[in-house]
Amino acid sequence: MEHWFWAILSVLVLVWYCVVTIVVAFRGGNDIKKMLAKWKQEMEE
Repeated sequence: MEHWFWAILSVLVLVWYCVVTIVVAFRGGNDIKKMLAKWKQEMEE
């Protein structure tokens, strides 16, 4: 492979992007669950 540096760099960037996207999605999902639970509790009061 002639451009091994760029191939490795591209793969690493894609892996990093996927990891960050998954982490943000899970944390955001947890925040939304907490927010909806809080709103539900406030509506019942």
